Amino acid sequence: MRNLLKLLYAYHFLILFVLLEGFALFLIIQNNHFQRVKITQFSNAFSGSFYKQTDNFKAYFSLKETNQLLAQENNELRNKLASLKKNIQDKKDTLIDTIYKQRYTFFSAKIINNSVNKQYNYLTLNRGSKDGIKPDMAVITPRGIVGVIVGVSNNYSTVLSVLNRNFKVSAKFKKNNYFGSLAWGYLNPEICILSDIPYHVKVEIGDTLITTGFSDVFPEGIPVGTVKEFDLKNGNFYTIKVKLTNDFRNLNYVTLVDNLMKKEQQDLEIKSEHD
Repeated sequence: MRNLLKLLYAYHFLILFVLLEGFALFLIIQNNHFQRVKITQFSNAFSGSFYKQTDNFKAYFSLKETNQLLAQENNELRNKLASLKKNIQDKKDTLIDTIYKQRYTFFSAKIINNSVNKQYNYLTLNRGSKDGIKPDMAVITPRGIVGVIVGVSNNYSTVLSVLNRNFKVSAKFKKNNYFGSLAWGYLNPEICILSDIPYHVKVEIGDTLITTGFSDVFPEGIPVGTVKEFDLKNGNFYTIKVKLTNDFRNLNYVTLVDNLMKKEQQDLEIKSEHD
């Protein structure tokens, strides 16, 4: 204790100087918009770079799992391509004068930061505005939904995770198209809660849930999860626990989906509301 007091006494002018400089810097940032923006940009760039370096180390140990997912996705794409070629061949006489519009574009990205143990969880990706990334793009993997882009800088973007109290998505049963609202249950990173399913719908353990496509963010048919357990709430609606198909504690690469017709859909819906 005596040595500590001696050290403080010997350097008390330097310590006081550092404290005053820190306080002055704090006042400058708090009261000047330009400096506050610059500090925020620097902080985001520094944290993004740090996350990227640390994630490179972790990614090395999950290369096997990543390769398996990529192989699975390639097989699914090949199967869809083969089916599409067959359909075009079968209907070639009726497709000659048909004009098709592409609705979605897809981008790949790597997760460099992720949280699962908070009430408001986010992910950070190594792609930003210079790569064509925009807010409100859907984030998915071959296994299922991940979240929605909510923040973008030049080189990075942040994702509102499915494991976030503010996240909701419309999901439906694959077997019969009955749909409800899916939200996280806050306690378990593997479980979400599906609500608004009426009592007369036949629900079974293991039923598959997919996205409805009702929103302008997620395409229809993206995997969500499977029914783990359920019960009736007040005898009218089910409370259904859904086990997510994605393991959020083991995510590396994601696909970002941009709806090219989103603005047209939004404009029409706004116009309809005002009519």
